[in-house]
Amino acid sequence: MAKVNEDEKIFIVELYKSGRSTSQIARHLQVSPPTVSRWLHRQGVTLREPRETSTKCQLRHDAFDELTVDSAYWIGFLFADGSVIACRGEKPRVQARISERDRDHLTKLRAFLGSTHTIGVAPAGNFGGYASAPSVRLSVRSDRLAQRLLSLGRYEGTINDTLAQSRDFWRGVVDGDGSLGYLSTGYSYVALVGSRRLLEAFLLFLRNNGLAARMTIRPDKTIFQIATAGYSAENIVSFLYRDATVALDRKAARAARIIAAKDARLNAEHARLDQIAEWYRSGASLKLIGSRLDVSAVTILRWMEKAGIPRRERLGGRRPALG
Repeated sequence: MAKVNEDEKIFIVELYKSGRSTSQIARHLQVSPPTVSRWLHRQGVTLREPRETSTKCQLRHDAFDELTVDSAYWIGFLFADGSVIACRGEKPRVQARISERDRDHLTKLRAFLGSTHTIGVAPAGNFGGYASAPSVRLSVRSDRLAQRLLSLGRYEGTINDTLAQSRDFWRGVVDGDGSLGYLSTGYSYVALVGSRRLLEAFLLFLRNNGLAARMTIRPDKTIFQIATAGYSAENIVSFLYRDATVALDRKAARAARIIAAKDARLNAEHARLDQIAEWYRSGASLKLIGSRLDVSAVTILRWMEKAGIPRRERLGGRRPALG
């Protein structure tokens, strides 16, 4: 049958949208696959990639089309630990390589992508000038995924505005190329390495959320680094990881410890301020309160001012001395 009538054209579109391939439709209607493709094109239907209809390995090629909490996270993770590899004559590959100890995380990525591709194992080696422990790798071929990552700013240009403002995206980046935990001094810390372009976007994100403090970008071998410790690190980790729906397990565990310590400290500070306010309202002087807490009266006054605890007034409108 060389021609396709109007009813058959409509039928072709319905079959294709239901998931049938052009070859399957051609066999059903006893026409050639090019005829099916031609009529689909004339009907304004965008053809799927050949691999999108392949049954060998499944893959959700539209996984990054919509920027959701989960997709933003995985895009951030791939911005750090992923790559887009294009070879002449082949479809581009989207690949993620991470330490073997984090294999479960790659399994999560594979599940998000709706992929049935095998997770490969690579021995220790040298990647990008850095010694590498045994690693695992997930590699999929997809024009759509690759082009989407590139268009969002994976290698050049401005990072997509929605991603640049997303804590989920930046948590993915930190899970990939960042570190967090406790220093030997007992202070918490958080650090991120990457290109200057990426770190400038991260620093702007922190500033827009009141988290940048005095952080600056510094050279680190062939790339750059940004890092901080103490209360600033606590605040950044809490902002990125608190109540997160997806994160690298071992970093999420470290973040949970930092967040718990921050919450405990803040609770203790609130309890101390409540006690100070109670003592002060009962008539205790700043000096007496300071002696009870083993700090100076000036420190007590500073804490009260920061907490908005009003000072007493003497008769005549004069405030009492610190003692």
